Amino acid sequence: MNKSESITHLAAALAKAQAEMPVAVFDATNPFLKSKYASLGAVIQSSRPILAKHNLSLVQFPISGPNLGLGNSPAQGDGAQGTARPTTDFIGVESILMHESGEFIAERISIPLTEEKGKSKVQSAGSTLTYLRRYSWASILGMYSDEDSDGCVPHGPSASPASKSLARGSNAPGLQAFQSKTAAALPPVPIQKLKS
Repeated sequence: MNKSESITHLAAALAKAQAEMPVAVFDATNPFLKSKYASLGAVIQSSRPILAKHNLSLVQFPISGPNLGLGNSPAQGDGAQGTARPTTDFIGVESILMHESGEFIAERISIPLTEEKGKSKVQSAGSTLTYLRRYSWASILGMYSDEDSDGCVPHGPSASPASKSLARGSNAPGLQAFQSKTAAALPPVPIQKLKS
């Protein structure tokens, strides 16, 4: 991680922003795995108003090169004196979170560039950059994503998978089995279905 000499103002603003940061709603479906996820647009759209309110901005730049996965160290193969230079191309993103005071933190992430079946190398690079941008944006801001339940399922840190399952109408057999095994050690907790 790279940062300004001081991040006092940035840290205070980020703490306030994170307290208000909404959940990034699942708005896309992976066509291969049939799983839902929050797109890059959903992550950015849900966070930008909060960033602006606290005088923060986040920018991202694509990065690429043969040494990105090796820390750009000449000792690891600079092509001189018979040492082999790495041939794998890496692609990545540098994310820079800035505060109006001029303070910043920056981080890079990179992975080997591979070709995907049915896509050109450029299309694969675009897909990889979008993926890395989405995860980097959410990570640097401490965001998470979840299903849009229209208020039918409890959200937030206290919403366990079991409570979400109960809210959907399941009888949560895994939770009941856990409770019966630990009944001697813990007082029983009543399980009730939430009203729809």
